[in-house]
Amino acid sequence: HGIQFFKDSEATFTKSRKYFGDVRKPFALTVMGQRLYIVTSPQDVSAIYRNTTTLTFDEFVRDMMLSFGASDEGVRKMWESPRMGGNVGSLHKVLAHAGEDYYRQQFHPGDRLNDLWTNIQDRLSASLQWNAITGNNLLSAQHDVKTVSLMNLCQDILLSSATSAVFGDRLLQLAPNLLKAFIVFDDESWKLTYKLPPFLAKDMHKARQQIFAALQSYFALPRDGRTGATWVVDILETEMRRIGLEEHDIAALFGMPFWVINGNAYKLCFWYMAYLVNDSELLGAVRAEVDPAVSQGLQGLEGRLEDCPRLVAVYHEVLRCHTASASVRSVAAPTDLGDVTLDVGAKVLLPYRQLHFDGSVFGPSVDEFEADRFLAKTDLSKSPSFRPFGGGTTYCAGRHVARRELLTFAALMVYRYDIEIAPLNSREAQGRFPRCDVKKPSLGVLPPIAGDDMILNLRKRCGDV
Repeated sequence: HGIQFFKDSEATFTKSRKYFGDVRKPFALTVMGQRLYIVTSPQDVSAIYRNTTTLTFDEFVRDMMLSFGASDEGVRKMWESPRMGGNVGSLHKVLAHAGEDYYRQQFHPGDRLNDLWTNIQDRLSASLQWNAITGNNLLSAQHDVKTVSLMNLCQDILLSSATSAVFGDRLLQLAPNLLKAFIVFDDESWKLTYKLPPFLAKDMHKARQQIFAALQSYFALPRDGRTGATWVVDILETEMRRIGLEEHDIAALFGMPFWVINGNAYKLCFWYMAYLVNDSELLGAVRAEVDPAVSQGLQGLEGRLEDCPRLVAVYHEVLRCHTASASVRSVAAPTDLGDVTLDVGAKVLLPYRQLHFDGSVFGPSVDEFEADRFLAKTDLSKSPSFRPFGGGTTYCAGRHVARRELLTFAALMVYRYDIEIAPLNSREAQGRFPRCDVKKPSLGVLPPIAGDDMILNLRKRCGDV
């Protein structure tokens, strides 16, 4: 099934599910010699989350550490060295597991998230001011109109804001082309996940090496020469050095968090704004909700935006339509899942997009974007078939930041600017909504097909807050 899988993994899942009667029982594929059990039932997904003994995520994490360039010895220390001291809840754990606790402490609601979010929000707000919209995302400017690439705007603002808020300003000062390399890597990252041979993934490996080199230069500096990093970066670096890791391994092990922090928010914002701008009635309805919230200023804005039901409902529908996240488990012992026994050595793949397009849950129009879907039925966002951020022990710790980033970005855009699709010379491009690249294997938010963008005209509407 390897060729079919890499050409269009989602179609392969759907075709196979229907071949077996569309009853959503687990079925097996063989991809590059690896047996994969595909799970598409919300009940089975929940059962897998509960099983932390015979189904493990650890092997996937080890493989990714090595794929990002960590040494065998460095990975061994992450998994075998007991921690000495630390915070309650992380004592007596190997650092690979203690690190998961640290990310939760940083990114779950609380003082540490609030401090980080204030930093990100201030950067988002500053970058979305009229005079700050320049550079790569600005295509042309007149006295009262700026024409921008929506994709470039989302990339520039979201990536720079999150990177500098998490690592401090020094990282991008050391490596001003880091985010360009990241965009290349992110677009090709599925080749790393599925271990394609290097000759089929040259651009990805070159970009990964550029990211690694930037992080290695960063961690080689004394800490007083790179201030401003968030708590989780400081505590993880301290713990890594405590177990004897050098800059090479520290940089490699921060490669995956760097990817996770940056890999989805800009694509979510792109799709969200594309739907708003493409529907003037929807744009007006969202604007009517957010204007009173944003006009009160940035302090407490994230809470006020949660009280904007249409704004939030569109967010959920964008997640449903454009998230292709998946989770992986390794079978460590024979495991019964319903009436199927999972064989030792196999992998279990949970492709959540298969859940998100279940018409029995989300309605007969499941293949279409419906802005009001989660507004008409608010409990849909709590359905076990809605898993944009996974679940169980691998429930994405960054989901709270991602939500705030998107809602704030969208709210500031529609509050500050009148936005319209720019007239284009190409008849083919006029009126064409960006197409989602559903064929590319992905573990996150799907991008548009290469070359599909939305060119916007911006006019100042309200003052900056």
